[in-house]
Amino acid sequence: MSERVLRLGLVGLGDIAVRAHLPAIAANPRTELAAVADVDRSRLETAVPSSVRRTADPEEIFADPEIDAVVIATPAAATIELVGAALQAGKYVLAEKPIAPTAAAAASLGDVAGARDRLQIGLTYRHHPAIDRLRELIAAGELGRPLLIQAAICDERADPEGDPRGHERRLRSLERMAPMVSDGVHACDRLNLLLGASPVSVSGWSVRTDASYASPNVNGGVLTYDDGTVARLEVVWLTPVLPPSQFIVTGPLGCATLDPPTFGLTIELAGGRIERLDPPGDKTQVCFALQLERFVSACTSGTAPVPGFDEALASLTLAERIAEAAGAGVVVPA
Repeated sequence: MSERVLRLGLVGLGDIAVRAHLPAIAANPRTELAAVADVDRSRLETAVPSSVRRTADPEEIFADPEIDAVVIATPAAATIELVGAALQAGKYVLAEKPIAPTAAAAASLGDVAGARDRLQIGLTYRHHPAIDRLRELIAAGELGRPLLIQAAICDERADPEGDPRGHERRLRSLERMAPMVSDGVHACDRLNLLLGASPVSVSGWSVRTDASYASPNVNGGVLTYDDGTVARLEVVWLTPVLPPSQFIVTGPLGCATLDPPTFGLTIELAGGRIERLDPPGDKTQVCFALQLERFVSACTSGTAPVPGFDEALASLTLAERIAEAAGAGVVVPA
């Protein structure tokens, strides 16, 4: 594919598409939004410029030879089938995480031609200078080993009156997928990326703070690695007041603190050295912009996008492993 403006199709117009994918596409001079598919006609009319083709049928986008690549931002239950169809049509694909409700379902995608060559998974928050620096720091041994990693994702507040649509969406999510899988997959991807290894043991726990919830809304796990590193991961959903999120890496030679709302990074090393990496802008905007830029570069160069299928499957498998250890596995209806 020659270097030119990449014509993109977007499938799915939920919150993440409207709030993050559409602005990223509009801001990137290397991309052009050519078509959008969603079953909700009102969303198409209100969120998509009139100059962009609108359709209720994703297959129209996949079959269009003028569209180079597609972004799929749909619920996990629908994503895997759409990704498979887009790959079979020869498109490059950027798909929101998780690509399937379960790792077993996701694994079946590995047999589809192009899954390892033309598919990038939207583990968006690995695309940030702070994550790059943290990865360098750990790889260079500047914090030493073993490490203690304390991670908490606390982003989905119970707000039935202020955000009834979002609240209902989160309740439906609890019927299909544990928060550790739906949201914790980002932290699992980060652990895999930073440590380059899988844990040798996983234990877990869960809390259901409201008896009406379909499954536990608080999931936690303790992961132990073969060098003695321990990671404590928690995902807290649907409480009226959420605790603060955190991501702290502590080792025998120092400590690195990532501020989850901003991705500001503070590194304190033995001997008094302090390094601060200030965020270059809004975390969501920065990560979605970098994710899209890296996807476009892969499409135009013909190289495999990163993170790809295998990395996404590993992150989903780890998240599911923690959820099962926590007794928070959700049975997905047939």
